[in-house]
Amino acid sequence: MRKKATTVIALLCGAICAASVFMYTQTVEARAEAQRSEALARYGGDQVEVCVATRDISPGEIADTSNTMTRLWLVDLLPDEPLTSLSEVAGMQATSLILAGEVLSHARFEGTSARVVVPSGLQAVGVELGSAQAVGGALDAGSLVDVYVVGSSGTSRIAQNVLVASLSEQGSGRFSVTLAIDPEKVEEVIAATQTATLYLTLPARGEGE
Repeated sequence: MRKKATTVIALLCGAICAASVFMYTQTVEARAEAQRSEALARYGGDQVEVCVATRDISPGEIADTSNTMTRLWLVDLLPDEPLTSLSEVAGMQATSLILAGEVLSHARFEGTSARVVVPSGLQAVGVELGSAQAVGGALDAGSLVDVYVVGSSGTSRIAQNVLVASLSEQGSGRFSVTLAIDPEKVEEVIAATQTATLYLTLPARGEGE
């Protein structure tokens, strides 16, 4: 008799456990479906154009066209509060590591509202440089520099009087520098970061300059 009662109790416990798991699963699925429906309603389809990191972006580094691009992404796979416009992202400073291929979200930029101010007619380009390449860290936002490229064919100056829009130290003697340059020079600067080495120099300025 006792064995039979134990069996009944065990079956009841199993049934209650199964029912609890079923209810939890239903709740999770309903929540996920609600979130998906909300996302579909917000973005108007199964896919949405979002901003994606084209390379790893270190904390303190500025997001811009040199390290981000737009790409279609499944709504189901979006993080919370994704960033959908390059104009929205440009000038934002990362507060945590962003991996290459990751959808950019507000969570990666929390704790900062800093945006790089780029003068009209210029374009921001971010470069990561060693201490020697960045004048030993002697630069500040607002500095005017000349940009040199060192490659297999030699050394040449590719831009003059370029505004340093922002600068942050990344550690290990590395600096993230955002340059505000002529749009015609953007491709040349980006190409140089991939195939050669960039150096910034700080020309002497006369009094009042």
